[in-house]
Amino acid sequence: MNDSVRRLRVLALVLALAGSAHGQVQGYGQYSRQKEFMREGERLESTGRYKAAAKAYRRSGLYTTDNRTRAALLSREAECRFQAGQPYEAFAAYSLLLESYPLHASYTAVVPRLRQLAGQFERGDGTFLGISNRTKAIEVYELILQETSSGAAGLMQDSLTLGALLTQAGRPEEAVEIYRDALRRFPRDPSAPEARLALGRLLVEESRHGDGDGVVARQAARELNGFLESSPDSPRRSDAEFLLGLLDERRAETLCELGRFYMRPVHERRPAARRYLQAVLDHYGETAAASRAEVLLADLGPVTPEEEAVAAVEVPGPPLPPAPTPAPTPKPPARATDRLLEGALPDGKAEEGPARSFAPLSERENVSKWLLPLGDVNELKTGGSNE
Repeated sequence: MNDSVRRLRVLALVLALAGSAHGQVQGYGQYSRQKEFMREGERLESTGRYKAAAKAYRRSGLYTTDNRTRAALLSREAECRFQAGQPYEAFAAYSLLLESYPLHASYTAVVPRLRQLAGQFERGDGTFLGISNRTKAIEVYELILQETSSGAAGLMQDSLTLGALLTQAGRPEEAVEIYRDALRRFPRDPSAPEARLALGRLLVEESRHGDGDGVVARQAARELNGFLESSPDSPRRSDAEFLLGLLDERRAETLCELGRFYMRPVHERRPAARRYLQAVLDHYGETAAASRAEVLLADLGPVTPEEEAVAAVEVPGPPLPPAPTPAPTPKPPARATDRLLEGALPDGKAEEGPARSFAPLSERENVSKWLLPLGDVNELKTGGSNE
């Protein structure tokens, strides 16, 4: 009996040692292959054969499980793709590097390369027939702003470039959010006034359509006035002043049309018409609509006793738009490093609210139509009685 137990123990020890030795041999084999492909990539890169070097670095990364080593090899592959004139393959490698290995990526080396790639996409360098790909350039800048911390240099300029690209691509709503986010993240950046002017210009254009309450126009005026206050010596002050004058012209035209509306026989309310037209002269006297408002007031003539009696009771709507409402602050996109911690920490938002209450049933409601005898329910469930 003791001899059998001893033999089993010896056999188990031999198998364990054999398995360990096999694992060590296999692990050493993978390490050896990884080093072999990496040295081949370095040799090919030193001789200027960047495409072949990129493939070697890619194969080397398949034989390692260490994230730091994978990030380093992926960075070398992306650089070789860039040097080989393959912007799309380089961008794919850089994207994978920042999204999968954000803790091991060298942002000081990656971000400048991404900016160069965005310029190549915009110009059409390295693309089929040299056609510009503005959409891809937008993706590059979106990746930079999403995956780079706010303390990195040049992000305000990246936001300005991205906003301009979105505007050129016919996506002004997204450009507005980019400018607002940039002003929120980098309010003291030297280029912040330029972002404010660009945001004001887009809001002025947007206020032409569907801005009945004037909220967008007031936001535009706030941004343009902020630009004038922060940049008293800017050569682009004339642009902001022109846009503010354009807003005044639109507001004056709106008030003038309201006055004309209340002068019509069908909708005649002379006190209201007089108030709107007088507001044009009081607040927008330098506009072209002011001369028309003056003519319309002359047509109304002096205030009659009947109008004074009506005006004492009838108060028309305010001639000027209501007070501005602050624009909603956009939520910044989650960076890759934040996504790594997503769900790992409690968010502290699980709070119990008040208990729900329900109104009592009315006496007129026939509650019995919803209830069945217990025996009937049992028959429905079991197909027969309990007996």
